[in-house]
Amino acid sequence: MGPSKRCLFRDTDGSMMTMSLFMALFIVGVIYYVLGVGDAIIYRRIMQDAADAGSHAAAVIGAKGMNLHVLLNVVMAITAGILLVIRSVEVMLEIILAVLAALVATVIFSIKAGALIAVLTPIESTVERIGDAVEEFVKVAHDALDVAHEAVQRGFPALAQVRAVDAMAFQDAHEPPVVAGFVVPLLGPRLPDGGTGLPVEKGDIGIICDRVADGLGNRLRNVPSKVPRWLLRLLGGLVGKALRLGKRRTCDDDVVESPRVVIATRDDGSQVWLGHEEFQYRAYDFGEDLHQSYWQRGEKGVRVAQGGHQEGRNAIHDAHLVGRVGFAQAEYYFEGSEPKEEWMWKQRWRARLRRFRISRAWVPRGITSACSTARGRGSVGNLTALCDVARDFTLNAISAH
Repeated sequence: MGPSKRCLFRDTDGSMMTMSLFMALFIVGVIYYVLGVGDAIIYRRIMQDAADAGSHAAAVIGAKGMNLHVLLNVVMAITAGILLVIRSVEVMLEIILAVLAALVATVIFSIKAGALIAVLTPIESTVERIGDAVEEFVKVAHDALDVAHEAVQRGFPALAQVRAVDAMAFQDAHEPPVVAGFVVPLLGPRLPDGGTGLPVEKGDIGIICDRVADGLGNRLRNVPSKVPRWLLRLLGGLVGKALRLGKRRTCDDDVVESPRVVIATRDDGSQVWLGHEEFQYRAYDFGEDLHQSYWQRGEKGVRVAQGGHQEGRNAIHDAHLVGRVGFAQAEYYFEGSEPKEEWMWKQRWRARLRRFRISRAWVPRGITSACSTARGRGSVGNLTALCDVARDFTLNAISAH
């Protein structure tokens, strides 16, 4: 009797080999997928690290520039303060001599007043000569300090750009895959008086003299000693008032230059505060082509896992170009709770990373008012939701962090 015919549906010989073949192909695909996804993760991590490094490096340079402005302001105040003290002494001597000259006309005090005039007159002349010499020095010093202020304001944003590009594209830790990068704004924020640079502007000339007078008076009030506190406060107030006597002769356009202060308003009149984009740097870096060099292994792995080939790319695949761009944001800020008037007198400017937000300059004009109108009508729900998204990416972008 011959062998019986086997049924194709009942025959189980070789089934394990078939399952093993499919499992092997699946495992190979998973391995290739892991390879591709791993390379993509490493690629994005390095791109993001580079963007973070670039934005933070630019913000650090911005903070150093603001601290250098502070140092120049302090040097301005010290040099002007020396002249202020001398001129105040000179004015006080002139007042005393005028009082003594009036007493000479009297019978009782004429002899003593004449003797004091003979003693104080050469002293007043000497103080005046010293004041004139110091004034010439202060003029030259303040002209140089004013030029230094301009150089720092215009030059440090360019230095921030160079430092950011170096941190992103020329460091071994980020190369490969980063090939280029830049930060925005390129040369600092736009200034109310025109041009770009660090967000500072010239303040009132009298700020320097007032600050010196108040500073010396407050220092005298707080001197630790056995002298009664009320007496120290009285003396401090008298010293402050005495120093203001020489303000008219010292704080003049021809003698001292204006210190720098943080800009008060923008072109549109809105106030400038910490956290606004005037203190922000946004970094963008660009990576290597994913089809070249080391990174092509990952792309090939994903295509092998998908059973695809070179011609299998589509529009979704082309979206990988977005992955070649990294972006981050950082800011420089004044550390402390002091009022705005103190920001340019203390070296407390620091830098930190911030959550990325779009620039205020990119916000389409009129979008806020249009959304407010649509929201007021309340008839189109989808439009209201769209306006909520627009609000998140516009209003929040221009508000303080």
